[in-house]
Amino acid sequence: MKTPYDGAMRVQQREIDDVRVAISVQVSQLVQIENNRAEVEAAMEREARIAAGDILFSSHAYVERMCAQRARLREDQAVVDAQLGRLRNKAMAAYSSFKAIESAADSFRTEAERARENAEQAQLDDRSATAFALGRGPVRRRSP
Repeated sequence: MKTPYDGAMRVQQREIDDVRVAISVQVSQLVQIENNRAEVEAAMEREARIAAGDILFSSHAYVERMCAQRARLREDQAVVDAQLGRLRNKAMAAYSSFKAIESAADSFRTEAERARENAEQAQLDDRSATAFALGRGPVRRRSP
């Protein structure tokens, strides 16, 4: 049964789907950042081992550059984490709105079904009363 709430439910479902996609994108970015951080850590460890084996080899500039890159990755991760938090809050709000609208639609359907059943019962009662009245009419006329 269609309800006046169906359009609003579709709009909310689209918003939930959009937020779900955005969350997926943010999670992918977090995974990529974490992979990049792991690569930076591995490269720093590798270069530190190489530098430890050769006294004449200076890795200070390289390590400094990699530390700056690691710091940028931490900042990027913080930004993506904040965006992900906002998206999760938005998803909860959209889902809550969807559930409220869905509940209103269910109430509308239940009330419409109840009204239909009441109308059907009233119609049956009217028919029964009419049949009873028609059946009792001649009996009343005979008894006086």
